Amino acid sequence: MKRILILLLALALCIPAAVLADPLPLDLTGGAPYTVKYSSDLEVYEDPTIRVERHRVGSPREEFGCTYYYAIIDIKDPTQLRTYPADGKHFVSNSRFPAVTMAKRVNAVLAINGDFTGAFSGNKSNTYVLRMGQVWRDTVESNLDMLLIDDLGDFHVVTRENDLEHMDKTTINGRPVINAFQFGPALIIDGEPVADEILTDYSRSPAYAEPDRLGQRMVFCQLDTLKYMVVCCAHYGASLPTMREIVRHIAPECKVAFTLDGGESTQMIFLGRKINNVKEGGKDRGITDIIYFASANKED
Repeated sequence: MKRILILLLALALCIPAAVLADPLPLDLTGGAPYTVKYSSDLEVYEDPTIRVERHRVGSPREEFGCTYYYAIIDIKDPTQLRTYPADGKHFVSNSRFPAVTMAKRVNAVLAINGDFTGAFSGNKSNTYVLRMGQVWRDTVESNLDMLLIDDLGDFHVVTRENDLEHMDKTTINGRPVINAFQFGPALIIDGEPVADEILTDYSRSPAYAEPDRLGQRMVFCQLDTLKYMVVCCAHYGASLPTMREIVRHIAPECKVAFTLDGGESTQMIFLGRKINNVKEGGKDRGITDIIYFASANKED
């Protein structure tokens, strides 16, 4: 028995321990600083707590007809998936800044636009806003799907067929909700593609989204535990059914895919630089909020 214990101890010492990240605080502070500088040919950022791999598919495939960008993100702790408002204080405000400005403030390794949380934004003014564990606006747009992200970093879609107004949106399956988004519609739910007739139903999208037209889109996906993907298309873009097929082409294993704000609000930031639809000398639209992934690395 003693020999067995010694052997097991020796084996344990030879096996490297899995890297675990300390949780980041659930507030509006940012992530750990990164020292890698952006370059146009840098496709991967990696440290012990996060890995981001970004791609640009620049020659439109015949079946999709658009240039698209995507990034695959692996994190060690759910708190590395974070959100941040334009003014750095309140998610329901009239402040607007380009995503790159907000991303730099919080050391975002990768950031994308959110779902537009502005207080005075036409058909978006009543959407539910829960960010970083706090409810900022407790109203809903009853025609829109909702994405709830729990404290484990798992995605849950609640469709409009549920009683969104009266249901508890601060917990899901017994887990606290850390971030919630109301835009949509969902493109993939529990691994199953949503039907074309649902995706192209104008009543299920914000009034300006035009789901069956070509447009710039941003899609937020969960592939597996603490593994995510963001996908967007370039001008002139794609319809929602086409975006669903792009997601399925890149990641057939995708569990959930949810549509966020689009058009000129479609912004993907990598290491402090916008990487989609880059225009020389052009100004990016000011938006209200971002979703971002941060490092929790404490190594020098």
